[in-house]
Parts: sequence; structure tokens; C-alpha cells
Amino acid sequence: MKTFYNLLIISLIIFLISACSSGKKALQKGDYDKAVAQAIHRLRGNDDHKKAASTLAKAYKYAVESHLSNVERAKLSMDQLKWEPVVSNYQSINYLYDEILRCPGCREVVPNPVKYDAELATAKRNAAEARYQLGMAALNQKQNRQKAIEAHQHFSSVQYFVPRYKDVEDKLQEALYHATLKVVVEPIPTPARMFSIRHEFFVNKINEYLHNHVISEYVRFYTPDEAQAQQLEFVDHIIRMEFDQFALGNVFSNKVTREVSRDSVLLSDEGRAPVYGTVKATVTVHEKAITGTGLLDFKILDNDLNKVISQEKFPSEYTWAVRWASFNGDERALTDEDKALVNKIELPIPNPQWMFEEFTAPIYDQVINKMRVYYRNF
Repeated sequence: MKTFYNLLIISLIIFLISACSSGKKALQKGDYDKAVAQAIHRLRGNDDHKKAASTLAKAYKYAVESHLSNVERAKLSMDQLKWEPVVSNYQSINYLYDEILRCPGCREVVPNPVKYDAELATAKRNAAEARYQLGMAALNQKQNRQKAIEAHQHFSSVQYFVPRYKDVEDKLQEALYHATLKVVVEPIPTPARMFSIRHEFFVNKINEYLHNHVISEYVRFYTPDEAQAQQLEFVDHIIRMEFDQFALGNVFSNKVTREVSRDSVLLSDEGRAPVYGTVKATVTVHEKAITGTGLLDFKILDNDLNKVISQEKFPSEYTWAVRWASFNGDERALTDEDKALVNKIELPIPNPQWMFEEFTAPIYDQVINKMRVYYRNF
């Protein structure tokens, strides 16, 4: 359907062309639309530009002749979609007409530009009807998902040519329903061995993403409740996830005591001269850490074949750690790093629920990426 975008291309040419071009080179190369666009651009800045005026007079005549020749050739074609190039060529002629009318200097050169509104409207209706018939033929084979996709694309083209043509809006929805791959994301079962962890948030977060981001126009994700509420006739895929394991372990605790000192510290400034000396302290640095590790089993099942069509294991690990310190002696012996640690307090080890949520964050990213890659071409 590249022919639909000729108007956009011509518009782009006008904005991107060099300000000093009169269009003569494009005319010599037979690129008549570009020559017209460049000449119009130049005449808008200088309506007495002789080269641009001469180029416009010739290029416009040849451009219209070329488009009309394309129209006649397309009409003689046996191609079912022959009306689409007809539409495109009439649109190009009408676009040139509108551009010339908006350019006073151009109207002096081409006082009577042509426009084909009635012919364009007829061509659009014919193009819409051709696409409609192709869409209906494909929709009659809606049991074939690829045919349903084909039907939806045909009906979308109908809307482009003639909005609300016949019952095309209803047909669009019908085709989209049969073209859409329906995927149910099941809730994750609760393993008895996994502490007292609530994990619904994980699959809820996945569903929230899938409901707010389009991975593919022809793929839709449902929760089991949504699939039941919408009374889906059939579900194509089922996504099933389960945490094979989640363990809290490798609890680490350590304590290191060291002597620190600092020389040339002012001890007293009483008397005739200040007294300097060395100050000392004992610093004890405490460390505590705990690691959560686990594995998510991710499967995509073909509901019709009742078999796994994709499976992957997503591992993750999260370590929580804290450091703090205490000291005895003269605070002036401490470094800035020591002081920062001394100002911290011991924190309790987080509960399993918090650790689980932190542990699942990178798994969520892996799951979403897997689904984006797997379903983007369906």
C-alpha cells in the first residue's frame, strides 16, 4: 500500500528541498512532481523568479500528463486492486492543484490548474469495494487465523478509502476477533514450602503491563476471570508460571575491630603555646547480609495441541546487606568513613515477603522481555 503515501512524500519534498533550487534539474531527470514542488517553493519566496516560473509551466504539464497516463494504464489492468494506483494518481494531481492555488506567483504561471474531485471520489469507492470483497472472501475462512488477519487488513484499507463504508466497522471487529491470538495468563500456584509469602502481586504486575502495552495488534492477554467473563469460544495459548524454589539463606554476619589514631591533633591551647599530640580510638565495624535465591519456571502451552511450545527457567538472586560501626576512645581519631558508619544503626533482617518482592524484580523484567520477543510477530 505504498501508493497511499505519495501525498506525504510530496509534502516532505517541499519542506526538505533546497531554498535555492528552481526544480530545473528534477525536470531534466523526469521527476516532474519534485520539479513542481521545488518550483512552487522558490516562487513562494520570489514570485518573479524566471527559472522557477519556466520550470513550473513545463513540469506541471508533464506531471499531470504522467499521472493521467498512469490512471488509464491502471484502469486497463486486470489487478483486483487496480483502483488504488488510480486513487493515488488523482490525489497527486489534486495536491498539486491545492499547492498552486496557495502560491500567488504560481497562479500567474498556471492560471487554470486541474482537479479531479469527482473522479477521485469514484476511484475511492471502487477501491473500497475491491478491498471489501477481498475482506469478505478472507473472513469466510475465519477459522484460519492468517485469513482473519488478512481480512482485517483489507477492511482497514476500506476505512482509508471510504470511512463507514457499508458495514465495514462491524466487519473490522469481527475480523479482529478471529485474527487475535488469545492468551490466558494463569495465576501462580502457592507452594506450601514457601514461607507465608503473598505472590499475587507478581502476576498482577505482569497482567498490568500486558493490559497497558500492545505487544502485537493481533495478540491479546487475559486473566482466567476475564476470559470467563467474555465467554471466549477458544483460548489459543496458556502461560503457566511456577516458582520452582525460593530460599532465604547464606546469612552472613561479621565483626572487625581495629585501632585508629591521628597525629598532630590539638590537645590544649591553654598556656603560652598550644599542645599537640596523638589521639586514639577503637572502631568495631559490623556487617550483616542475607541472600534470597530462586527460580521461576515459565511455560507457554498450545491449548489446542495441549503441549508445551516454549519453556524457560528464569533465575534470580538478591542480597540485602547493612554495615554500621561503634567506637571507644577519642572521636577525633575517626576518619570521615568511620564517622559515617558510626552514625548508622543496626537494621533488622527484612522479612521474607520483602525479600521475595526484591528477588522477583529482575525475574519480572525477564518474563516481560520473553513475552515481547515471543509474541511481537504473531
